[in-house]
Amino acid sequence: MHGHSARAMIPQISTQECMGAIAMGATTVLSEFASRTRCSDISAEAIAATKRHILDCTGVGLAATVEPAGRIVLDVTREQGGTPQARVFGFDRRTSAVSAAWANGSLSHLLDFDDTGFSHPTACILPAALALSEEAEASGADLVAAVCIGLEVFERMSLSGRSHEPELRRRGFHPTSLYGCSAAAAAAGSIAKLDPGQMAVAIGLAAANAGGLTQHFGTWGKGIHAGNSARAGVTSVLLAARNYFADPDGLDGDYGFYSAFHGEGNFDLGKVGEKLGTHWSIVDPGLTVKRYPCCGGNLRALDAALGLIEENRIRFDDVAKLEVDVHPDLLNTVRFHKPTQGFRGKFSLDYVLAAMLLDARVDLDSFADEYCNAPRMRASLDKVQINTHPEWGDDQASRRKSPVTITMKDGRNLTKMVEKVRGSPGNPMTRDELVAKYHGCASRVLEGERLERSIIALENLEKLATVGELMDSLTA
Repeated sequence: MHGHSARAMIPQISTQECMGAIAMGATTVLSEFASRTRCSDISAEAIAATKRHILDCTGVGLAATVEPAGRIVLDVTREQGGTPQARVFGFDRRTSAVSAAWANGSLSHLLDFDDTGFSHPTACILPAALALSEEAEASGADLVAAVCIGLEVFERMSLSGRSHEPELRRRGFHPTSLYGCSAAAAAAGSIAKLDPGQMAVAIGLAAANAGGLTQHFGTWGKGIHAGNSARAGVTSVLLAARNYFADPDGLDGDYGFYSAFHGEGNFDLGKVGEKLGTHWSIVDPGLTVKRYPCCGGNLRALDAALGLIEENRIRFDDVAKLEVDVHPDLLNTVRFHKPTQGFRGKFSLDYVLAAMLLDARVDLDSFADEYCNAPRMRASLDKVQINTHPEWGDDQASRRKSPVTITMKDGRNLTKMVEKVRGSPGNPMTRDELVAKYHGCASRVLEGERLERSIIALENLEKLATVGELMDSLTA
């Protein structure tokens, strides 16, 4: 599995080399970076941020194991068997590295409670790195570095084609799966200690698996986008480690990733290498830890509604109407209106606002079918009105804003707009809030001392001698 031992003697990439992504090739630049970077090269701030997102992703992955969709993922994984190399969240059962990557990736994204920002990177990257860590006897510091590397590759690939990303979304592509495959390969390749040439093959091979369709939003199908990405990354690394013959320019070749998905003139490869290795994307722009288990397009409206309810001590029975104003593009994602299936509610703006209005909270229980079709929930849905504003323009800020107005039965109109949601880089959760979220998720599977031990392991991850110690704490 391991690459050349001479890897340790290769010097760090210079800023000038990194900025030469067009001349060197994006695949080469990212491969050099992913192959040569170690935990000691990463800033303390980036390490701390990466650990926060590892903790968060692990918690939501554990929570999914007791959901109907999660149980199916686990059943399929058990039935497929495989060489016992890696473990799946919540179970002291080993399976093949490829199967573990798929299962943990799918579990991490199933509930739409994983982090978001430049799409959903951690759910693709962490499971891929974990899948190879136990067999490789990787340390906790190795895992942190691998995840940080994967997050950086994900963001650089996204950033270089971001001007064209709205068009990809309109055509039905899910960015999580577009960038997640190669990012997962970079993370898993770091654990496997691939040399730069092997890493280029792994990243390029993984890119051949890129895809994911937004048609599956609002169903269990969306969750496996991350699982498929993690699986593609691990499979590509296992092949590349054995010197599998594949094109080393899988991203930027004439018929590579960028040409196939973005097309000529719709990407800027210079952004791939700019300040690579000195500027860490997990710090800036960072990622949002979700406060609610639903699509990120709902978060601003939910925070605004909760703010109004708490600040004015609003009772459901005193509300005449709740209105939310949005750009019509937002409804391409949170597109289901008054759904009758709870899981669809994760991608329904009126549904999540109705739940917030009814209970002053939106949590994992808010998306059960029984809750969805309860009479009071249907009555709450009747109070919610969505107003669209195509005149707002096409800039990102306009397309994301979602002010909420609650009209009381006594005639008062109360309005609030939130720009920086709780959990975002501009309004981060406290350590206690993050641990409370983890506790609420993980306690569905882990109890007592084992639960507390898992928190200690995750918060001190870079100090663990082996990743196996972490996995020991995560299995029931």
